[in-house]
Amino acid sequence: MIPQKVIDYSFPDTEVSYTERDVILYALGVNVGLDPMNERELKYLFEDGLQALPSYSMVLGHPGFWLRDPALEVDWVKLLHAEQFLSISRPLPAKGTVLASHKVLGITDKGEGRGAIVYYEKLLCDAKTKEELCRVTTGVFCRGDGGCGDYGETPDALASLPEQSPEISVSKTTDLRSALIYRLSGDYNPLHIMPDIARQAGYDRPILHGLCSMGIVGLILQETVGKSDPALFGGYACRFSRPVFPGDTLRVDIWPDDQGGRFRVVVEDRNEVVLDRGHFSLRAP
Repeated sequence: MIPQKVIDYSFPDTEVSYTERDVILYALGVNVGLDPMNERELKYLFEDGLQALPSYSMVLGHPGFWLRDPALEVDWVKLLHAEQFLSISRPLPAKGTVLASHKVLGITDKGEGRGAIVYYEKLLCDAKTKEELCRVTTGVFCRGDGGCGDYGETPDALASLPEQSPEISVSKTTDLRSALIYRLSGDYNPLHIMPDIARQAGYDRPILHGLCSMGIVGLILQETVGKSDPALFGGYACRFSRPVFPGDTLRVDIWPDDQGGRFRVVVEDRNEVVLDRGHFSLRAP
């Protein structure tokens, strides 16, 4: 990696239009509607009164695989999605056009042989009014680029979870087709659909997209402690610690508080923490 070139990387602003169909397809990808009799979820699936899931903003206006640019000299084969932060300023409309702008925030160096994390931010604004909709910060773990040094400004480290047992635990078995549907929202990495590619990466079968798992969990948090109202959801963040496979049963452990709370996600069959050090915020009704 050439750190200064990474920090100075220039992204073109892009306008992205999306329709009600896109919003519904995303909702299906994050496992909304597995129970067709759950009327509370129809607001994310039925065009009459449709509402966009807050987590849909994480996939809008994606900048593409920019860290693969040869000029940056990043060992892109060893990249992993490490952390994700979503901060919502106002609810995303069910259809519309957004302006997406991106910038690199900084690099946290873990040391020689231990990798580095590159953080970049996406700002989404309403294309007509220029009002801010949300900010999305992505942390990419560059496993082959440790020893490059710290640069720029990076988010505060995600805090450890409370030591006491969670107050709430909710389990959900993911659809075996999750990755096949979710990829249609824009992430076509073959790791999530091709068994041969997954085996080359060290997995016995295709893994689920990290942001798909995060979308599934966002809905659980919203429905469990957010009064089933997407307008009250202020955002969330977490660390991706282990892969999730389609069909896994996820247990979301929640420590609620007055502003939102903390969470982690465990795959029950393997007793593995897959999303860690999570926190979320809620607005007053």
